[in-house]
Order: sequence, then structure tokens, then C-alpha cells
Amino acid sequence: MTVRRHLAALALAVCLPLHAATEVIPLQYRMAEDVLPVAQSVIGEQGRVNAYGNQLIVNAPQAAITELRQVLEQLDSEPKRLLISVDTQDSAAGNASGYSVDGSIRAGDVEFETGRGERHGRDQVRIIRRSTSSQEGGIQQIQTSEGYPALIQVGQSVPLTTSGTDGYGRIYQQTQYRDVTRGFYVTANLIGDRVQITVSSNRDRVNQMNPNVIETQLADTRVSGRVGEWISLGGIDESASSQHDGTLRRYSTQGQQDLSLRLKVDVLE
Repeated sequence: MTVRRHLAALALAVCLPLHAATEVIPLQYRMAEDVLPVAQSVIGEQGRVNAYGNQLIVNAPQAAITELRQVLEQLDSEPKRLLISVDTQDSAAGNASGYSVDGSIRAGDVEFETGRGERHGRDQVRIIRRSTSSQEGGIQQIQTSEGYPALIQVGQSVPLTTSGTDGYGRIYQQTQYRDVTRGFYVTANLIGDRVQITVSSNRDRVNQMNPNVIETQLADTRVSGRVGEWISLGGIDESASSQHDGTLRRYSTQGQQDLSLRLKVDVLE
């Protein structure tokens, strides 16, 4: 029985790859996790690859390890310095229309309001012209290394006012400041004269119709294009409307927002 066990162990050893080896491959410029998917595709079913810090631990036939080293020579190169430019164009507009029992009439961006009774000895009639519009945008730039995320962000603190009633029934107002930011995490990788870009963006905005409301948008996308050329990241065209109907009052609001983004990557010498 003992002889049979020894023969079985010997047969198992013969079945294992005769030229399998374990090597540690250090990387100079890349983290092992970044190149691990490529390394695993090169080794395939011939062996195993694990990542540890800036090292790859490979167990595979020597021929497969040699092929992997040749691939890593191309991937593990010094990252290039990049200049990333982000161009944003942002516009918004709003209007209101309606009528109410107090004698005011609104149409388009013009409001006609008639007083009830006398004020300071004479009837009051007011004509108020209203319109709201805004434009924001500009180019933001940052230097970074290829393959590393860069954050481009701007913002400001805006006051938000809330109302409430205390324990004695008195009405009070409270003002708090909230950060309103707009920014992008951008990671760029060069492939010849082309660039592959991963963008994670966030955008806060004060609601045009209700200044106490902060709108937040998040988006993740991946695009590619030529180095030195503007690449469109898409646009957002929003419109919103609301309407209130009652026995004595009718009021409606409309708003529109347009946001367009584009990005350019240049290589710094």
C-alpha cells in the first residue's frame, strides 16, 4: 500500500508543468493593481498572477513569464505630464405668468398690479417687468500625470434661509451656509496619438425658482479622442414647469437650463 502511494505521488508530480517557475516582477512607474488585468490575460490558464504593491508575483512556465515581461516593458513606462482643460458653458432662464384675486395680472415677463383701496391718498397701480437669466462658464486647467486622477473644482458658500415656529408660537428665520460646487475627477491615458478619458463629475446649483433648494447632478462617463483636440462630454438641456390652480388664484412658473461640457488633453514636454 505504501508503494502505491509513492507511485501516485510520483505520477502527480510528473503531471505538473515541468518548467513552472515563480518570479517577482517589480514595476517602476505603475501600481501592480493597474496592470493586473493585462498580466492575467497574458498568462491565461498557464499559471497565476497576483498583485502586491508595485510588484507582480507570477507562477507560470518560463516562456509565459518572458512574454509578460515584454508586455510590461511597454506598459511600465514613465507617465507623461498632461495639461487637462475643461470648458463649461452654463445658462439658465426663468419666467412666470398668472393672475390672482388681489388684482395683480402677470403675462410673460410683465406684471400689472392694481392696489386695493387708497394708499397715501390715491389708488395704487404698478407695472413690474420681470425676467431672470444667467450665464456661467469658462475654462479650467490642471496639470497631472498620465493614469492618475485629477480634480478640477470650483464653488462658493451660499446662504439658505429656513423658517419655523418656536415653542411660543413665534415665527423665526434661520440662515445656514451650504457649499455649492462644480467639479470633475479626470483620469487620462495615452494610446499613441489618442487619449482615453474617464470623467466623474458633480454639479451643484441653486434652483432658479427657489433659492433655498440646491440641485445636485452626478455623472460618470468614458470618452476618447485625439490629443490636443476638444472632446465633447455631452450636454444637459433641462426645462421645468409648475402650475397651481385654486378657486381664487392661478399661478405658473417655467425654467430652462442648458449645460455643455468639453475637454482637451495636451502633453507637456
